[in-house]
Amino acid sequence: MAAHPKGGFSIKSFTRNDYRTLLLIGLIELVATSSFYAAIAVSPNPAIPSFLRNLEYLFVTVLGFILLSERFGKVALTGAFLTLTGAFIISLRTTSADSFFTAASGLMLLSTSFYAVRTILAKKHIRDISPVVLAINRAVFLLLFALVFMIFGKHSFSIPKIAFINIVAGSFIGPFLTSIFQYSALRYIAASKSAIVQSTTGLFVLAGAFLIFGNLPTPVQISGGIITMAGVILMMRKDLK
Repeated sequence: MAAHPKGGFSIKSFTRNDYRTLLLIGLIELVATSSFYAAIAVSPNPAIPSFLRNLEYLFVTVLGFILLSERFGKVALTGAFLTLTGAFIISLRTTSADSFFTAASGLMLLSTSFYAVRTILAKKHIRDISPVVLAINRAVFLLLFALVFMIFGKHSFSIPKIAFINIVAGSFIGPFLTSIFQYSALRYIAASKSAIVQSTTGLFVLAGAFLIFGNLPTPVQISGGIITMAGVILMMRKDLK
């Protein structure tokens, strides 16, 4: 796809600043992606980290306000409050009173903050660096990091057949299709509009978790997820017009 004449893979006109941008975005991707999968690993249900992923869209708005001089009114502030409230509800332990927050919540806070920075940087430079180049840059950084992690951690490269099939399917849908579509969207619409669409991810993960694992979040966590997504939509209401 990148090699296709219309694939957008061209670095001929890149400046030193463009390469620095790719390096910075690649490093940010490492932190964001690693903490995201770590959150999934320690969470009893993958739908919970997916709901907490909505914090990214709140952070994108805040960073847009600070770095891109964007402004929002009372309705948007109300949406931001609902988003934080919903995320707090999701993070509450419902099976134990020993802690208000889970390890998955902390990891997702780290992940979403870095993903938000990545989105702002990508939006700022999307006209100079094509979506395909950004997607390839992400894949290369993650591959190198994974190889170093596997080698120094002395993890086995022997992967069961069914796991390998799942990895192939996941990598095609995730790092390939999702990354290219996400970066491509930033070329045509505002980052906030892109965030609104992405806020529906939790619903699909929720359905997938039920079909594959047969489990659902608790009623409290489901309520928190709904409040979070409602807050994101309300916060971005102006961009929907």
